[in-house]
Amino acid sequence: MTETPDMEGGASRPSLPAPVRWIEAAFAAAAALLLFAMMAMTFVDVLGRYIFNHPLGFAFEMTQIAMGAMVLCAIPSVTLRGQHVTAGLFEDAFKGGWKSMRDIFVALAICLCCVFMAWRLSLLAARFVSFGDRTSVVHFPIGIVAWLGVVCFVVSALAAFFVAVRALAKGGSQ
Repeated sequence: MTETPDMEGGASRPSLPAPVRWIEAAFAAAAALLLFAMMAMTFVDVLGRYIFNHPLGFAFEMTQIAMGAMVLCAIPSVTLRGQHVTAGLFEDAFKGGWKSMRDIFVALAICLCCVFMAWRLSLLAARFVSFGDRTSVVHFPIGIVAWLGVVCFVVSALAAFFVAVRALAKGGSQ
């Protein structure tokens, strides 16, 4: 594997295999497109509200749906890059092999949590679809967003497992 500069502090990290890069890029692009759509819709809503006195009636509801979908689409990329919100209270307490063991343990814990979230969300998604739950204004099926969440959590679990395997290989080569 080749080394690429990391975004934080210029340190280098191993580059990702092409399929992993493509999957990560697809989810990051989906999150970016959703963010852009929310921004454009808010712009049109505000413009319509204050200039033409005619706001978009569905903007608030669609922003809520897009915000949830955006967060879900960002989770695989965040997991793969290890950019979760963290508190580095014990960062200096782990050195060498212990640091690798900690990284493996954390990645596997994230993997298990993502699998659990995917399982629970799949039960809710199935319920949403079976009941025909829809939003109140646009009548958008809520089950679609829930199933998107299931897919994103499964991919995040795979990303966390990939991170654990990579940490194990890195720990074994030291």
